[in-house]
Amino acid sequence: MTSNWSELVGQDHVRSGLQAAISQNRLGGSYLLIGPNGTGKHTLVDLLARTLLCRISEPQAMMPCGHCEACQQVTAGTHPDVVRVAKPKDKTVIPVKEFIGEQDARMKEGFCHDLRIRPLMGGWKVGIIDDADFLNEEGANCLLKTLEEPPSKTVILLIGTSEQKQLPTIRSRCQTIRVGPLSREASCRLLREVHGLEESEADVLEAVEISGGDIHAALRLLQGESGQIRSTLIRFLESRTPDPVAISKFFSQQVNEAGKDPPKRRAMLRDLFSISVQHFRQQLRAEVFTGQSLPKTSIRLDRSLRALRELDRSANQSALIESFASDIAAGESSELGEIG
Repeated sequence: MTSNWSELVGQDHVRSGLQAAISQNRLGGSYLLIGPNGTGKHTLVDLLARTLLCRISEPQAMMPCGHCEACQQVTAGTHPDVVRVAKPKDKTVIPVKEFIGEQDARMKEGFCHDLRIRPLMGGWKVGIIDDADFLNEEGANCLLKTLEEPPSKTVILLIGTSEQKQLPTIRSRCQTIRVGPLSREASCRLLREVHGLEESEADVLEAVEISGGDIHAALRLLQGESGQIRSTLIRFLESRTPDPVAISKFFSQQVNEAGKDPPKRRAMLRDLFSISVQHFRQQLRAEVFTGQSLPKTSIRLDRSLRALRELDRSANQSALIESFASDIAAGESSELGEIG
């Protein structure tokens, strides 16, 4: 857990921009934080909330103490002046009721209502919308007035992965903060200094490359039995004639062993596809270097990358695994829906 802004690695431009806005009393009412998974968006939101609500340090100092009741409540997710909405695990979008209440209590409860209640502990209210990628048009319409005219001393923070996934009506009412992937050096520093990992430099760098800069994925790859999982998967992938049944069975086994929690199953599948991407990328580099580039390697790399995009589009996991395994074995790339 990053406890203060000085520990925030690789996002100095975001910190300096927010610090200038706070010190000049020009903090906007609505912000859209955009960036790939695992790049620190939730850490930024947590730090900003603690900065505004800390009972010991003034916001202009950008030094939340981390120990007062307010800081601890923000971190624990129990602060009464922080209103948070996220997509339920069993839903494909954020339900309208989360914003304006149940049908028989419209505008008497929900995110928009709660933000208009006077702060109970501090001078600020902070609204956080996780999973902004899953806002549909109906939900977005409920938010428009609140985003455009938030109450005084209220900041609303939406967290998403790309601008393309946000509705134009949402983008136009928010200031966009782009949170880019960390460099390899910054990622390694974060894993060592903040998360306390002691693995070798080579292992950390490999995990960062496989994860594509997703720090959470890199942590998973460096912990538990991920090394054995990776070596087993690569044995399947580097075979001259990959066995689609064996690949499919291995993927399904690992996903099932991740448990019944959908986010954990999805994370495991993402790690497996990411390992595949890194393997075929390295294989393609080696082939190009020796002047023996093979078409099937390029196709398999593209198929692995597309599998990640399909996963993000909530494709059926069983069908995705079977399609991926079949395409990798054949060195072909079939279509599973429209993937951008």
